[in-house]
Amino acid sequence: MSGMWALAVDPGRGRCEVVTAPIPRPGRGQILVRVHVSAVNEMDVQVRAGGWKPQVKAFRRAGPVLTGFEFAGVACGDGVRIRAGQRIIGYTHVLKGPRLHAEYACVDEADLLAIPDNLSDENAAALVAMGLTAIEILEHLRPLSRGRSCLVIGAAGGVGAYAVQLAAGQGAEVTAICSSRNTDWVLGLGARHVRAYETGPRFRPDDRFDLVIDGPARSSFAEAAPHLRRGGTYISTNPLADPWGFVRALASTRRAGWLMMLSTDAARLARLVALHQAGGLFPVIDSVHHLADADTAFDRFAARAKQGRVLLRITPAPT
Repeated sequence: MSGMWALAVDPGRGRCEVVTAPIPRPGRGQILVRVHVSAVNEMDVQVRAGGWKPQVKAFRRAGPVLTGFEFAGVACGDGVRIRAGQRIIGYTHVLKGPRLHAEYACVDEADLLAIPDNLSDENAAALVAMGLTAIEILEHLRPLSRGRSCLVIGAAGGVGAYAVQLAAGQGAEVTAICSSRNTDWVLGLGARHVRAYETGPRFRPDDRFDLVIDGPARSSFAEAAPHLRRGGTYISTNPLADPWGFVRALASTRRAGWLMMLSTDAARLARLVALHQAGGLFPVIDSVHHLADADTAFDRFAARAKQGRVLLRITPAPT
């Protein structure tokens, strides 16, 4: 092999292109992985638009790849837990880890997990970042139980679709907000009620929820607080969208929190896979694009009315 295909993003033009780059060499504690499928996330789209400049500057020191931090693929070397040839999933540190929109990457073994044969590459890649986020919210930050109620804003998106499944699986009554065209699909994920964002406000006067999950970070604690039960929680996936909300919550009987999954570990990845294997978490895939069509994939991610994750299938390396 003389090189690999890699996705280079030009923030100045807001465009992507596939280039040939050297295959990286793993350092201490790392494993060279071959990436089969990766996903598109909000950070990737923002990088293409010129955002995250300090991180982009650091990423450039390692090569042309600036986007992608989750994947499904194959290990190309042995580690302590991982063996060459094993199918694996991984999630690198969002702000510091290597980027993964390339055919090969060097990933810390601690960020990898071998996966079973009955979990396809596409389904595995679709589960990783957003599934981990939903698990963190509903198993650690604010678990629910039968008789509790939950509002999920952006219920057809990645975090939202997994949050609907997990909250419903805990026995909670889930109200979902999504596009009207996704109503039946979100009901199929376990929502009890669906509200179309095109036709009305997010909150109604008599709403009282134990948990509000704001996947796209389009609401605020101030908007949600009157509709939270005492001790209820509002969780956003973007702390910068409502910084004062978390200050206001300190003096309230309602709580606010935010969650950006910066990193993971093998135990969290194992919980993700176990939930899928037990039938508690179904992968949600909106579309799959070839690496050469990355701009289309990024545009699709930025569009409303998706149904789950947008994935990139990485093209085999040149020889």
